[in-house]
Amino acid sequence: MQEFEFYLPTKIYFGEGVIKKAGQEARRFGQRALVVTGKSSAKKTGALQKVEISLKEAGVEMVLFEGVEPNPSLKTAESGAELAKEKRCQVVIGLGGGSPMDAAKAVAVLSTNPAPADQYLGRNRVKEPPLPIIEIPTTAGTGSEVTPYAVLTEIKKEGSRKKILTDHLIFPKVALVDPELTLSLPGSITADTGVDALSHAIEGYIANNSQPISDLLALKAIKLLVHHLPKVMDNPEDIKARSYVLYASLLAGMVIAQTGTILVHGMGYRITSDFGLPHGRANGLLLPWVCEFNLTERYDKFALLAESLGEEVKNLSKEEAAKKAIRGIQRLLRELGMPENLKDRKIKEETIREFAEEIMQDERKLANNPRRATLEDIIKIYKRALRGEIS
Repeated sequence: MQEFEFYLPTKIYFGEGVIKKAGQEARRFGQRALVVTGKSSAKKTGALQKVEISLKEAGVEMVLFEGVEPNPSLKTAESGAELAKEKRCQVVIGLGGGSPMDAAKAVAVLSTNPAPADQYLGRNRVKEPPLPIIEIPTTAGTGSEVTPYAVLTEIKKEGSRKKILTDHLIFPKVALVDPELTLSLPGSITADTGVDALSHAIEGYIANNSQPISDLLALKAIKLLVHHLPKVMDNPEDIKARSYVLYASLLAGMVIAQTGTILVHGMGYRITSDFGLPHGRANGLLLPWVCEFNLTERYDKFALLAESLGEEVKNLSKEEAAKKAIRGIQRLLRELGMPENLKDRKIKEETIREFAEEIMQDERKLANNPRRATLEDIIKIYKRALRGEIS
C-alpha cells in the first residue's frame, strides 16, 4: 500500500442556503470582518446582501473591499490589507470566483505580515499566521475554498505574469459552499469554470504526487462533471445539477490541495495573460494534448479515466482503453463549446518558444508531470494545442 499524507484543515458547509452561516462562523474569529469581492456580480446577484445580513445578525461589522479584478494583482492585495489593518479587521471573507477568493487569502497574509506582497510568492514563505479566512465560492471551478494556493498577477514593465503563493497557513478556516449562488452564472462562465474543475481532477489524478484518497475524489469529480455539467449548460436553473457540479468542483479542489497540478496549469497561465483566454478555457485547450503526452506513463490510470468519462472500454486492452480517455476529454469539451485551437490567431514561433522556455523554469510542475518533458516537448504540445496540429 502506498504511503501518503492527506491534510485538509478547512471546515466545509455544503448545501442550499449555507451562506446564512457566514455570520456565526465569522463571529468565532472576531467582531469585524473584511469582505473581499469582485466589481459588481456579488451585489447584482444578492450574495453580498446575504452575507451582510448574516454578519449583522451575528453582531459582526462588515468592512467592504470590492472591485477585485480578474487575475488579481499584488497591488490589489496590498490595498486590501491596508484597509483591513486600518479598520482592525479580525477575519477575512472571500466572496466570488477564484479571483476574489485568492485575493482574500493574500489580503489575510498581508494583514499580519509586512508588504511587499512579492516576497511571499512561492512556497511556504509566510512568516506569521494570516488572519482567519472564510471562503464563499460563487462559481463552480476553482476549488480555492479548500486549497493552500492563491494565484496572483505580478505586473512589471516587461508584462504581467501569474504567480502562486502557496502555504498551508492560507488554507481557509471555513468554506461555505452554496449551490444557490451559482444559479445566475452565464453559460460561458459555467463552462469555463467547469472545465477548470475537470482539469484539476484529471491533473491531480495522473500527477506523480497522486495518492489513494485523492484518486477516489478525482474520479468521482470527473464522473459528476461528465454527467451534470452538460445538463447545467442546457438548463441553467437546474439546481440539482448545479449542486452536483459545485460538489465536483469542491472535490477537485481537495484533490489539487494534496497533489498540485501538472503541465496543463503551468502552460495555461501565459495563454490567459497574453491571449486573454479565461483560465478554464486555456486549460481546456491544453488538456487533451498534455494528457496524450503522458499516456505511455499512465496506461492503467488513463484506462480508468476513460470509464469515468463515459467511454466504452469493455474488451479493450489497457493501451486501447487509455487512448479512449483522450477522446472522452475532447468529446466533453466539444459538448461544452470549448475552442479546439486558436487557429484564428497569428501566433509567432518565437512566442511559443518563449512560453516553453518559461515553463522549463518551473521545476515543480515538470517534476509532478508523469513524463519528463524537454523544451522541444513543451513546444510541440503548445503547437498542437494553439494551432490544432495533429500528428
